Amino acid sequence: MKSVMISKIVKKVIDKIPPGKIFDYSFFSLSPDKEQALSKTLSRMYKNGELARVSKGKYYKPAATRFGQLRPKEEELVNALTSNNNAQTGYLTGVSLYNQMGLTSQVSNSLVIAQNTPQPNKKLIGYNIRYTKRAVKIKKEYIPLLQLLDAFRDIKSIPDAPVDQSVKILGAKIIGLSDKDIQTMINLSKDYNPATRALLGAVLNHYRPVIKTDILLSLLNPLTKFKIGISDKVLGTRQKWNIL
Repeated sequence: MKSVMISKIVKKVIDKIPPGKIFDYSFFSLSPDKEQALSKTLSRMYKNGELARVSKGKYYKPAATRFGQLRPKEEELVNALTSNNNAQTGYLTGVSLYNQMGLTSQVSNSLVIAQNTPQPNKKLIGYNIRYTKRAVKIKKEYIPLLQLLDAFRDIKSIPDAPVDQSVKILGAKIIGLSDKDIQTMINLSKDYNPATRALLGAVLNHYRPVIKTDILLSLLNPLTKFKIGISDKVLGTRQKWNIL
């Protein structure tokens, strides 16, 4: 296929993409031998101002308004930063996530991305991007569970979020999970710190008492105390898990 023909195909596809939608090479469903021509076409459109570039191989159609050029929505950028050629490479965490979960009303000017491989922090199309390393294996289906575990781990440091109130919110989310998801979450928690596992165990005992948590208890040092600051009224099971 000639490069001119590929260029026409690419432009035809891009015409159907809404402004602000971030896309990469996988969006065009071209065979690997056409990738070089695709790359040249996108690069040329970028230089001509028809496209804006987020990072290498990731573009979007800019939309001009009287207030200036609109940038992609936060969700679009997060999706672009946490996937590569349809493979999940990370997930959103930090204050932006906890705001979405209803744990805090604060809005952060940074997006925190959890990944297995750390990267330098950077500024991208007006967003401050911070990366944090995770040892746990990241799969798309695990992300909601990993985000819950992150909230358990960070529960004392979430801004403007009283711990007791956060426990209630997280407990309500635990109630909505399937037994299978709970078991997956328990397994994933093995890559988190002991305090996270203790809090998960206490919350499960309180909100999902039928779930067996022996494995979590066996992973904890019975002499270790966890100073989290939860009241008995909110989490009556905390003493079993040495939570203060």
